[in-house]
Amino acid sequence: MERIRLPGHVLNCAVTGHGPAVLLLHGWPQTGYAWRHVVPLLADRYTVVVPDLPGFGASSRPADGYDKRSVAGILHQLMTHLGLPRYHVAGHDVGGQIAYPLAALHPESVRSLTFVEAGIPGLGNSLAAANPLTGGSWHFGFNQVPDLPEYLLAGRERGYLEFLFRRDSIGLYVTEAIDDRALDEYTRALCVPGAIRSTMAYYRALPADIEDNHKLATTRLTLPTAVIGARHGVGLGWLDTVQEAAEDVSSWWIEDCGHYVPEERPAELAHILAERWGTDD
Repeated sequence: MERIRLPGHVLNCAVTGHGPAVLLLHGWPQTGYAWRHVVPLLADRYTVVVPDLPGFGASSRPADGYDKRSVAGILHQLMTHLGLPRYHVAGHDVGGQIAYPLAALHPESVRSLTFVEAGIPGLGNSLAAANPLTGGSWHFGFNQVPDLPEYLLAGRERGYLEFLFRRDSIGLYVTEAIDDRALDEYTRALCVPGAIRSTMAYYRALPADIEDNHKLATTRLTLPTAVIGARHGVGLGWLDTVQEAAEDVSSWWIEDCGHYVPEERPAELAHILAERWGTDD
């Protein structure tokens, strides 16, 4: 991992391998560590870039700027700084929400877009995912409440994460995929000062994201786009949101897997990604 300084930000980032560039974006409440099993399967064919998103892990935690459009701009700066002007993007969970404005705002740079258990807030039937009464997840509402998560989770970070990964209805299907070592890693990241505030800020920015996404979707993406769903996770519940925003959309299922695909089924995920990307520069 290396510390990369950009205007107003410091990103903790791993860069490895050789070949066409790919950018892997983790989800909430994880860090770039979530891609640890996928990266070795890709690095012999691709230049793989895996950052801790702003506010997560060892990256800096600014006071604001967590709307997905702003975060996408930071990541585009990162790839430009690394001298990688063209790249594929794959985003899991919140990472997929960031990948969309990145592709929409920089179509000259993003070669393909892959959503892993993710979609585009505000489009399609996505608002149902944030409503527990319609089968959506409770954590959307909890994470958006100002100040309360910071108060309730202080000193209880590990318990919260263990519930999300091992007991939540869309958590792990392969229960050993996030073992105690990984849980320790994510707990350390969430315990540092400002981490709960900055990670919850991704959810508190959703109203702004929804407005931005409606504007961006007036021009549909033409680049190759895919949605990868897990049989025991969100599945293809976000597919309609991506179909509203892009013209060329394919979909893939991963069996015997919960929401945390990069850790539960890394080989299957790496195979799908490599099949989509090819190896031509």
